[in-house]
Amino acid sequence: MSNLNLLTIDTFLGVNKSDTETLLKPGEASYMSNWMITDDLKLKKMFGYEQLFNGLAKKINGMWYGLIQGIPHLVFTCGGLVYEHNLTTHENINIGTIADAFPTNFFVSNNTLYILDGNEYRQWTGTGNITTVKGYVPTVFTAAPPTGGGTILESINYLTGQKSMKFSSDGVSTVYQLPEYNIESVDSVVVNGIEQTKDTHYTVDLILGTITFVTKPILGVNNVVPTWTKTNQQDRQSITKNNYYGGIYYSRIWLFGNPDHKNTRYPSGITMSGSSDPTYFPKFSDSNVGEHEITDMCIQYNKQLIFTHGDANGASGWYSEQETTTDPYTGIVTTLFPIFPMNSRIGNAAKGQTRIIMNNPFTVYKGVYQWVSTYVLNEKNVEWVSKKIQPDLDEVDLTKAITFDWDDRGVYILAVDKRVWMYNYRVDAWYALDLPDTPTCFTIVEKDLYFGTTNGEIMKFNESLGTYNGKPIEAQWEMGFYNFGAEWLRKFIGRMFVAIKPLAQTHIDLSYETDKSNQSEVYTAKYSLSNFATWNFATFSFATNYSPQPFKFKIRAKKIDYFKLKITNNGTDSATVLSITIPSRIGGEVKNRR
Repeated sequence: MSNLNLLTIDTFLGVNKSDTETLLKPGEASYMSNWMITDDLKLKKMFGYEQLFNGLAKKINGMWYGLIQGIPHLVFTCGGLVYEHNLTTHENINIGTIADAFPTNFFVSNNTLYILDGNEYRQWTGTGNITTVKGYVPTVFTAAPPTGGGTILESINYLTGQKSMKFSSDGVSTVYQLPEYNIESVDSVVVNGIEQTKDTHYTVDLILGTITFVTKPILGVNNVVPTWTKTNQQDRQSITKNNYYGGIYYSRIWLFGNPDHKNTRYPSGITMSGSSDPTYFPKFSDSNVGEHEITDMCIQYNKQLIFTHGDANGASGWYSEQETTTDPYTGIVTTLFPIFPMNSRIGNAAKGQTRIIMNNPFTVYKGVYQWVSTYVLNEKNVEWVSKKIQPDLDEVDLTKAITFDWDDRGVYILAVDKRVWMYNYRVDAWYALDLPDTPTCFTIVEKDLYFGTTNGEIMKFNESLGTYNGKPIEAQWEMGFYNFGAEWLRKFIGRMFVAIKPLAQTHIDLSYETDKSNQSEVYTAKYSLSNFATWNFATFSFATNYSPQPFKFKIRAKKIDYFKLKITNNGTDSATVLSITIPSRIGGEVKNRR
């Protein structure tokens, strides 16, 4: 036999470690580091990043970028301080003190940035320093007679012991009974819209919880409005110890992560005015989910999905939806959020790391899974997304994973220590980066990817950079062992053709392995085009053709069965591989080796 067989790779499919190397498709890599897969399925060297300022020694605990009152802000926490970073001058402005806690999370509501560190609940309005959230003051009763009682209007706020109520004066009584004893203070009393003066217009008995007026209030409806304080510190800590944000579901802010109530979710409330208020968390509106710790919550269509994780066999997925009932006699509307089981085997191990990718939640359990809606109401199918990189993930602690959705590029990011796996979900391709720095959090600033590090730095990826913060990027790609469709026949390979994207400075180094030898010569394909910005007279060329042109290399791979190509670039230049063609001539049958 002497027929010619061609191996052409013009679509690169990312890394695949799920199968034996000999079973990989052409274009799949058995090993891949610091190369990326583009949307047109080409192999491109990953670009670099640089730090914005000198490191602050301690890790970046959290980072946020967004608009407050229409003005963009980059805020981060490090070493127990909150900083606003100026993206023009790269100055870090201290705007307050918090716990040095990892992770610290942020969310925005009503043009206010809220900060969760698991110790206290704080806010920032875009100017000045951060402040502690005091909490909305609820009106707990309305239409109450002077002796107490009335109609329940709003629930007590977990965040504050301060509350008010509305009495309807009978025109006779001077003593008004509050619903609590042993109170701390009466903070204000308003009668017919006019604030009264203590000891002049009224006196208080804190033990009995009474207000005694010097002059009896005139007859009226809801015309006597006292505000008082009785604090239960454990109530406030029910909210302040949460350090994870579960999103907005039916106008309510949802928090979780209280270490004293690991399986509890806390919703914010709707005030009398009908608005959602992230400083109002009604007491007893919280609910427990299963028996294991809640590790994340997200919204998919009209459902709230809740994921838990406990011991090795203690993961689960749940869903919740809004239900409203109207009392036929009083007309009072009650809103509930009941919980239903969704999956009893798979949940989420990495706290707060669920991402919504193309409307489907991606959770991290023993691998990466996506939750897909079906045609059956309230049913979700769980699909294994990380099959191609699962051997890698089996070797790391996924509870420490940091994830992010770089949606402008269609890339899902999963980082554990210095290794970052990236999933181009537009083309279903995984690849990996090996960084010299350890990411702690990610954010997007004007479509650019930023990340904080364990050394107190913030890094910015930049397509014009060829180093990882000054360190060369070592990019390596290896295909699987390929037998050209006939493992029982010998092959003779005498040449190889490679096309790369022409750039002012670019190169790739190629080598190969066979079943006979794991070493070969190194072949270099490079362009050094004439460009005034990049002239280097040591490698000067008058070439100005920016259209792709293939390189031809003579190689000597004789009487082989399997062939593996390797592509590297360890310089500071970029490189994009467009296609590889390897013709082989088929020979006789393979022989046993002794």
